[in-house]
Amino acid sequence: MEKTYGEFCNVFGINPRNQIIEFLLETRELDYSIGDIAREVKLNRATTYNTISELTNQEYLIKTRVISGAQLYKLNLNKKEVKILIKVFNLVLDNITKEHKLKITA
Repeated sequence: MEKTYGEFCNVFGINPRNQIIEFLLETRELDYSIGDIAREVKLNRATTYNTISELTNQEYLIKTRVISGAQLYKLNLNKKEVKILIKVFNLVLDNITKEHKLKITA
């Protein structure tokens, strides 16, 4: 099965960090365990764990709660850089929407 990537990764590069950020931008109000994130972005758990640790240390992610022993994480919506990423992500989505509208009307 071939992996497909979102437009955010296509624009900014396909790597584990961007894959995780893109997934969390898509679902920015929700929190996830490392296992859930790994499954959703189709990365192995070790890579996901290391990337989540890095993003948490840089305060892009915050720990939210623990459920059944699993720590959950989500985007740190108070961080200036995350706010910028959200704006960029929304712009990318707007451009995709405009492209599809043009195709439909053409």
